[in-house]
Amino acid sequence: MNTIMRSCLLIAMTVLALLSGQARAQAALGMVLDVQGNGKMEVNGVSSKLQLLAYLQPKMQITLEAGARASLSLYATRAVYQLTGPATVTVEKDSIVSVQGQKAVVKPMAEKLVRATETSNVIAGAVRMRQLPPRILAVTPENNSLLLGSRPVFNWISAEAAEFDISIHDMDEKLIFSDKTKENTWQLPEKVKLEEGATYRWQVRYVSAKDGKTSTAKAEFKLAGKTEAASLNDLKPSETAAVEEWVMYAAMLQGKRAFTEARQVWQLIAKQRPDLQKMSEVAP
Repeated sequence: MNTIMRSCLLIAMTVLALLSGQARAQAALGMVLDVQGNGKMEVNGVSSKLQLLAYLQPKMQITLEAGARASLSLYATRAVYQLTGPATVTVEKDSIVSVQGQKAVVKPMAEKLVRATETSNVIAGAVRMRQLPPRILAVTPENNSLLLGSRPVFNWISAEAAEFDISIHDMDEKLIFSDKTKENTWQLPEKVKLEEGATYRWQVRYVSAKDGKTSTAKAEFKLAGKTEAASLNDLKPSETAAVEEWVMYAAMLQGKRAFTEARQVWQLIAKQRPDLQKMSEVAP
């Protein structure tokens, strides 16, 4: 199975979790911000493994095995509940009720960050599925993504090696810049200045040496305006902040579709906690 087929298969598998997550998000009371060891969550008689970024539902019961740890956020109380197993708790709108074992340690969470996460769609977007994998696929910046930096790095995957034509257009179809490369990654030159707050379309294409057919991939991205970028950067936790705050920040960035910055935060988190498993490794 080649790279592009594996990527499309992974996207197809992920979309099921994304779509079901959209519905659960509507009634979410909070999120799971940290998991160490084994635990499970049960709601309406359905039990599943406790996972990072899982939504907390009303009356959900969470059970941790001995030695396991978890941190749960509640939007209503603007607090994090740190649990140590063995323990069983029930999720209520404004409290985490201890059923058995140790009670939760309650700590306040940064007010602005909780509010931003609560109003964001953490599992953002839907993936368009195709019966056959495309010959070329635009990877990053993701379609309809928000960029905080002014020099994006463009990545794509293709079914064969080739010389690629890449171009950037504004929404009036005006060509901003074009280039050629034999690599599958390319960065906007420093001399090219994109307008803050503006939306652009990037395109990459190649002519197959096998059959002479031209294959094209396109995606759009928006450069954050000064106010928006400053607002998101203002929510960034301090270097000494707990992992829960960094997880919430990464989730908020994903909800705002700032996927590039979210990935950078996840990389920082991974250095501290390589055991954490994100809900998805694939861009939404």
